[in-house]
Amino acid sequence: MAEFMMAMSIIQSAKKSRSTLSQEINDSFDIFTTHGIKMIRLYATLGRYDFVAVFNAPDQTQAFLAASEINDRGILDTETWPVIPYEDFTKLLK
Repeated sequence: MAEFMMAMSIIQSAKKSRSTLSQEINDSFDIFTTHGIKMIRLYATLGRYDFVAVFNAPDQTQAFLAASEINDRGILDTETWPVIPYEDFTKLLK
C-alpha cells in the first residue's frame, strides 16, 4: 500500500447553498472505503484547507479515483500528494 495526504477545502458555493453540508462532507469521506483506502488520520484544520486526510491506498490509481469522486460531488476541492516518511527520503539522498 502507498501512503498519501489529501488536503480538502469546502467549495464556497457549497458553504452558502447546502443545508445538509455536514452530512454531505461525511458522505464524501465515505468514498475512501469504496476504493479500498484505509484512513489513518483525518484532521480539521485552520488556514488554507479545511481538512487533511492521511491514508493508505492500494495504488496511485485508487487514490486518484477517490479524489476525483470527491471533487465530482461539488462540495470539496482536493489536492492529493504521495508521501514517504522523512527517514526514507533521507536514505534516497545518500
